Amino acid sequence: KVLWGSAPHPAGKGPAPSQTHPVNFYLSILSRLKWGALVWTLVLPGVGTGVAEEWRLGAAPGEHLQYTIRWLGAPAATAAMQVESGPGDTYTVQTTFATMGATRLIRAIDDSLTAEGRYQEAGFMAQRFVKDQRRGEQIRWTRYHFDREMHQVQRLHRSQADRPEEATTIPFAMAQITDPLSALYAVRAWSDLLPDQTLARWVVDGEKVFCLTMTVGGGRLLQTPLGTFPVFSLQVVVENAEKRRYKGPIQLWLTDDHRRIPVQVEAQLSIGTVVAELTAYEDGRGNSRSVQEH
Repeated sequence: KVLWGSAPHPAGKGPAPSQTHPVNFYLSILSRLKWGALVWTLVLPGVGTGVAEEWRLGAAPGEHLQYTIRWLGAPAATAAMQVESGPGDTYTVQTTFATMGATRLIRAIDDSLTAEGRYQEAGFMAQRFVKDQRRGEQIRWTRYHFDREMHQVQRLHRSQADRPEEATTIPFAMAQITDPLSALYAVRAWSDLLPDQTLARWVVDGEKVFCLTMTVGGGRLLQTPLGTFPVFSLQVVVENAEKRRYKGPIQLWLTDDHRRIPVQVEAQLSIGTVVAELTAYEDGRGNSRSVQEH
């Protein structure tokens, strides 16, 4: 059984591997923890508590990831993700996506997504989520404001630059609801993950609340453009996937260490197979790597 111990960096890059982490849940990859209730009791250990940065699970502030996205095996787009800490226990996550090459001749896409919220006991709790989407000359803009006291999300949407904003109220009952970006960073920070464990997270996108069901898989060595990484898998099933153009689960491979960096993501879409491969990273802990260095 694979658990997330301290794993070596590829090709000797980064800090030297250690046998065990000083915190008890960073055991060797062959150890196993007893799973308790499905809780979000640990998000980023040390946020506001002074715990050493290298002991944190998941993304560290300043982490920057870059990807090449392949469609049907050919390079089709680039993407980047970055997370920063703000005053108090606030965070900002931003991701960008742009088509390139022949794919851009078919359809020019330039998207920017930004999530802002707070680290809380229950996880990465979104306060705002903004989507700026460009399709050639067409510009779409959507903003979500999470009103947790009223248990609702206020959505403002403009389908084109010259059209008025449309306002929608989306009610929710579950306290741990968030946006898709924050959900990704939250799952990376879960303290206890075991193979075959199934977890659920509620997110808001479009005009609805829907569930992401995640199943933790086993470990392996994965060859990537940046070298070989010890990884574990995370399979994500999107509720009503057929309506969102998914033809199967989304498969993520994350580094089998305390950073849990997504090094590869694969999705079966109605337009074909799409694979995102990590091509550069700065992990916010003083380590970086790019394809050019490999």
